Amino acid sequence: MKIDYLGHSGFFVELDSVMLLFDYYRGGLSFVKERPNDKPLYVFASHSHSDHFNPEIFSLADIHPRTRYILSFDISGDPAVPRDLDVLYTDADMTYEIPGLGTVQTLLSTDEGVAFLVAASDITIFHAGDLHWWNWPGEDPDWLAEQETVFRREIARIEGIPIDVAFAVLDDRLEGNYANGMELLISHCRPKYVLPMHFWKDMSVVERFRELPVMIESGTILLDTAEETHWEL
Repeated sequence: MKIDYLGHSGFFVELDSVMLLFDYYRGGLSFVKERPNDKPLYVFASHSHSDHFNPEIFSLADIHPRTRYILSFDISGDPAVPRDLDVLYTDADMTYEIPGLGTVQTLLSTDEGVAFLVAASDITIFHAGDLHWWNWPGEDPDWLAEQETVFRREIARIEGIPIDVAFAVLDDRLEGNYANGMELLISHCRPKYVLPMHFWKDMSVVERFRELPVMIESGTILLDTAEETHWEL
């Protein structure tokens, strides 16, 4: 498996038989021209927020001959989506059998749209989208309690499923609560690898998280998205 970090929450993954693009935001897509034409490309967007859904992804249908789109339900009806493309709109809390790919399980986001659990080529990949424990300092206590309840419920749905790679939120804007969501994900699901995403200006959150006890106790390997952009696993 080859992984390229495209910034923010964007990742490109190449497996033996397929390629996956998650939540492209910015940086250019011309690199896809250099990838094998015989491998299908599945393009995911977890929700309609502009930092997760960039309409430039639809240009890939002209660049790569075997491109299919797997998008969240809240993108349906967006005028930026060309009518003639092969698009699957996914609902939350569903499992889809995708010919040529494998299975895609969706979780309900605590913000907008869905998270994806993709099983393809004997590899299981979790992309959280904006599914996170959004424990904002100073927010309404009832809203915060609902955030925790939904996040714990959704993570419990994938607990016990072996996850090879998890792309998960580590957002510095939550201040002292920045680690809560990823700590819970790792302690309950114990993915082999975790790649932090969705951090904004303070990239030091990645190194700070590495030092927390959960990283030692879980056995999960953290790949440093603040310092690196390419991995071959």
